[in-house]
Amino acid sequence: MMANATLIRGCNVVMRHSATPGKMARILPIVLMLVGFAGNPGAVSAGIKCWTNKDGVRECGDRMPPEYAQKGHEEISESGVKVKVIERAKTAQELKEARRQAAERAESERKLRARASKQLAHDQVLLHTFTTEEDLLLARDGKLAVIESRIKLTQNRVAKMEANLEQLVNKAAKQERGGKPVNEDLRKRIANVEQQVRNHMAYIDDRRQEQDEIRQRFADDLQRFQDLKSGKVKPGDLSDEPKPEAES
Repeated sequence: MMANATLIRGCNVVMRHSATPGKMARILPIVLMLVGFAGNPGAVSAGIKCWTNKDGVRECGDRMPPEYAQKGHEEISESGVKVKVIERAKTAQELKEARRQAAERAESERKLRARASKQLAHDQVLLHTFTTEEDLLLARDGKLAVIESRIKLTQNRVAKMEANLEQLVNKAAKQERGGKPVNEDLRKRIANVEQQVRNHMAYIDDRRQEQDEIRQRFADDLQRFQDLKSGKVKPGDLSDEPKPEAES
């Protein structure tokens, strides 16, 4: 009885929203059908479908008109309770957007897996290569020392080049003071030495930058090594948040 009363009230709502004679003529058969279903529960065992027509009026029946098949609907059980909502079919643009979002999620997941794999490999190298923090610092200092020796060697070469360049420039100045033009061979030698000096100085700058990068990389490795040893992170863990310490 409760289900029947609920269904009949629903029909009354439909009637009130269909005040015009034309709409009443279309809705009345459906209303009568629903009332009949309410009096005969076995008749609704197949399920009742309710949808909204083009005029914004809610309609119900055992079958949907073909023109509303893609618009979505609700299904009512034999007790008059809504049991299922069928969403409307997505448009071509919505389907395209859904595929785009799915592709973005898949790409993000792929990158995350790649990062985790790379982090795991790096962590294993740290743990297998170094036993203590001092070992790591010694490795850092060794790399810096090798580069520093190359810088010193290059600086010595630059000093010799600059001394040679000074002699060449003085020779050119002497020619000019004597009222003679600087010969082409001397000009080329001066230009060549000046270029070599610039090249060597650029090399020194690059090595200094390399040293800075090594210091930063080893500082990051030292922090990671400490976190791994203390148990704050596990090998391959990408989380930047420290894990809470276990209660003793």
